[in-house]
Amino acid sequence: MKVKRYEGKSEAALMPVIIEEMGEGATIISVKQKPTTGFFAFFRKPSVIITAACEDDLELINLISNSEAQAAQNPKPFKERKPISVDLAESKNNSSAALEESMEMVLQKARQAATIIENEESKKQKTEIPEEKKQDEKNKIKNENQKYANETVQLFYDTMLEQEVLPEVASYILRDLEDVDEKSTVDVKILIKAIYTSIVDILKGPTLIDTKKGETKKGETKKGESQVVVFMGPTGVGKTTTIAKISSTLTLQHFMKVGLITADTYRIAAVEQLKTYADILGLDIRVVYNPNEMEDHLNALRAKCDIVLIDTAGRSHKHAESMAELKTLLDAIPDCKKYLVVSVTTRYSDLCKIVNVFEQQTDFNLIFTKLDEADTLGSLMNICCLAKKKAAYVTFGQNVPDDLEAIKPDKVAKSLLGLVDAAAHPYTESGQKP
Repeated sequence: MKVKRYEGKSEAALMPVIIEEMGEGATIISVKQKPTTGFFAFFRKPSVIITAACEDDLELINLISNSEAQAAQNPKPFKERKPISVDLAESKNNSSAALEESMEMVLQKARQAATIIENEESKKQKTEIPEEKKQDEKNKIKNENQKYANETVQLFYDTMLEQEVLPEVASYILRDLEDVDEKSTVDVKILIKAIYTSIVDILKGPTLIDTKKGETKKGETKKGESQVVVFMGPTGVGKTTTIAKISSTLTLQHFMKVGLITADTYRIAAVEQLKTYADILGLDIRVVYNPNEMEDHLNALRAKCDIVLIDTAGRSHKHAESMAELKTLLDAIPDCKKYLVVSVTTRYSDLCKIVNVFEQQTDFNLIFTKLDEADTLGSLMNICCLAKKKAAYVTFGQNVPDDLEAIKPDKVAKSLLGLVDAAAHPYTESGQKP
């Protein structure tokens, strides 16, 4: 059996060549389109590869001839044998069992031969690629993704991208290291210190809750000068639990008199939850059903407390009426610190929208919750850098009051640069409380 592959512009162009070389009895094994490759592939037309076979096995020819002779003596008429290229379905319907077996044998051999040829040519093409060319291709891919000449700086950049830090944020963090060239042997510790400094500059300076009581020189508490802290944010971010953690810390560790006000009357469960914490800690709690009641309750608590924490209802940034209600409530609470509570597991695009909408109502610092549920801290870094907002506190679990602390830029840096164990979380250690 003779099997050969032909390559050309089209089937029509190749068929005359196949018939001339292999005869009209040739069998077409396969027809494949060969896609174009390379830089100018768009301008090239795909080519066609045809695998053809013809039988030159004398023994098989004799077998077919004998089969025809036997068929001639058979009472049933037998049609004249057609070339192998004719549709086999027609041949099988009009031939003897011996001829069918012969034809199937031809096709089987042809297919096996075609497969062998294709495998050998594929191996040949792979081995023919010079090692230098392979290396050049690798270098080309590397150069396309290479932003920094120094490999160590590039490694830090790639690591931050893996931590879901946006490319523009990662570039800003590494802005002072752009001039480190390829041959520079700068100590890695110096590079890390430079990155730490850059991250600290972005994260430092949030407004934290003052844990010092308002006192006169004689140690007497000043009446009417209590701190007021308002917590706001979308639904389901853990706002009420965060308030419970902060109030517990202020009461048990800093021995402050804490008063609670909840305006989250949309959810009965939220009011009951905060009341439960207040009962356990022995705190005075008030419920406000409309903004007009805020002033009276606030004045009553400020007269006897060091700090008043106010829980607001969860507001959807997509609901204009809900945001207008929040603005009315905030107008009734002058001279207060404000924190927007968001979940670090929220998509970055949604975080941007939330921050932008709430920023239209008032200024605030950020509290990021659910760090224990997030694989990366990229969203935290992106928001703080691009939205120019400060993260004051983070929460990383349900334990009250343990799983909360003030933001630690060094822990964020370690996480973003992959300097912590992947199985551990950077905020499982105890840290600075409010």
